[in-house]
Amino acid sequence: MDSNQSSLFSQPFIEIESIPDSNSSSSLIESEDNNSPCNTDTKSLAHILKVEPYIKLEIPKKSAYKQPLVIGHRGAPYKEPENTLSSFSRAIELGCDGVELDVFLLKCGTLAVFHGDGSDEHPGGLISYCDIEGCIHDYTAEEVREFPFIMNVDHFRNVPEWKLKNAFIPTLQEVLEVVKKAGIIAKIELKGPGTVRPVLELVDEMDMVDQCHFLSFYFDRIAEIRMLRPHRNQDESYKYKTACLFRDNLPEDFIRVAKEVGASEVHLRYDTCSKDRVEEIHVAGMNSSAWFRGMHTMQVDSLRFNDVGNEDEAMYQVVMNTGVRAMCVNKPDVLMNLF
Repeated sequence: MDSNQSSLFSQPFIEIESIPDSNSSSSLIESEDNNSPCNTDTKSLAHILKVEPYIKLEIPKKSAYKQPLVIGHRGAPYKEPENTLSSFSRAIELGCDGVELDVFLLKCGTLAVFHGDGSDEHPGGLISYCDIEGCIHDYTAEEVREFPFIMNVDHFRNVPEWKLKNAFIPTLQEVLEVVKKAGIIAKIELKGPGTVRPVLELVDEMDMVDQCHFLSFYFDRIAEIRMLRPHRNQDESYKYKTACLFRDNLPEDFIRVAKEVGASEVHLRYDTCSKDRVEEIHVAGMNSSAWFRGMHTMQVDSLRFNDVGNEDEAMYQVVMNTGVRAMCVNKPDVLMNLF
């Protein structure tokens, strides 16, 4: 790998979840992408993804493709506070095949599950989640356990206040214990710096390699995992499943980029997950997944489309029609209604 490639892989495909002005729709769309504002002209999502449009039928039309795995994005955030034990437990109760979660390494060496404010360059901000200054990785596990969640129209829009009072930021070990018992998949996004080695060590210690997948917008972290854990199964597939997360600035050679760092999966943002790209991923012998943005961002993002709503059955069916093998969603119960 030459120096230019190394520089590319160490840069994230930036996803910003911090919204400076929640009262302005245009501000919300622009602030999530540092490079350019989203086009606010409405258009057809089905046309963008090159699939058949959604048509509501009395008897649902069976998809031509095998139904995708249902992954609860940060658990079930419309039911419980995101990235909490109750959120992951609710996702399990709903029947999810897996859950997606975000991981940081705290100052004391403990791994915590949290998303926080900020971009992938500066993630983990606490101010709009807990009304505390700084970043989560600047604190110890003992300190973090005492941080309260605050009522926030963006992050906890549909969660009653009493649930927030009982919620706390869990450790990765606590979450994995819940996941292991349920026998589902954990999609672990390596959100904070320094997470690769301790996450691998914990997963190994808990004997959960077959249940855990490792994701990142920072492709050097995926390359590091492959360097540390190059093990293969008898069919030559990677034992440690890794995925490159791509945003809207998808390079034409995204398959080569993912293979270069040893990724076994490619995760595309839902509105870039077109049928031809999904087929390209599968032809390359890799698994595919569509990821949806944070629930407060999706509420505005969905306004760009004239044929679907905010993570409604129409939106999910359109994305399903691409043949993607997994969907990481904020409303897993709505997606499962289509099956």
